[in-house]
Amino acid sequence: MLACICFPALGLFIDTLALAAHVQPMVGRRGPLSSSTTLGTASGGALDPLATHPPASGPKAAFAGGSDLTINVVNSFGGPLSIFYGSNVGAPTPVNNPGSGTLSSSTQVLFPSGWAGRITIGGNYDPKGSKIEASYSSPNYVPDVDISYVDGYSVPITCSCAGVAVTGCNVQLFKDGQKCPSLGPGPICYNPEENVPNGPAAPFFAPCAGAAYTYPNDNAANSYGQCNDGVIHCCVGTQCAAPARQPGKR
Repeated sequence: MLACICFPALGLFIDTLALAAHVQPMVGRRGPLSSSTTLGTASGGALDPLATHPPASGPKAAFAGGSDLTINVVNSFGGPLSIFYGSNVGAPTPVNNPGSGTLSSSTQVLFPSGWAGRITIGGNYDPKGSKIEASYSSPNYVPDVDISYVDGYSVPITCSCAGVAVTGCNVQLFKDGQKCPSLGPGPICYNPEENVPNGPAAPFFAPCAGAAYTYPNDNAANSYGQCNDGVIHCCVGTQCAAPARQPGKR
């Protein structure tokens, strides 16, 4: 019998043995640990503590007296995906410390003040897959979020706040007529501009430039001070709402 941890209220299904059997052998290693020393590779994004953030319209010092930040993730991709959470060293862990697992439908996770980290989603545990990067930390505890394809692209992700898409790109790049320059299992397309600070975006990633991070300083993709109600709704799939700045918005 498969080992299973189920959270019906959150819509998150974690089937550890099934994931190990069907996902991990593709990359030949176990899932990554829940914490990491690595900051986000999106240089001006949510995980860069030195980034100069754009002015926010009336950012709140700490919504609801500093209550937890909520991130909802909905899987509209059409099949189960792997998901794992990474917290920057020194940051508190998410509430109930969710680990690696399978995202079959949706999940809701709470993040305490001071948290900064990433949620990586894709067809396997490759840490270079598409990721949600977010922080909710000092000095003013304004939520910051971005979608990063700097390391690589696995699935389309966008995030919305108060009904408005604020970051990400809903284009399925594997079907957009562009050839991936470095294809890995999952599938995943590794980004050749990972260490090219000012880009421009490689042709495969260009349909998402300025909406999701496609190179380290693709800073138009960051969203700061737009999620002050304390809830970030993220969606995986091509039917998800796209920010207005997405090229050829669909």
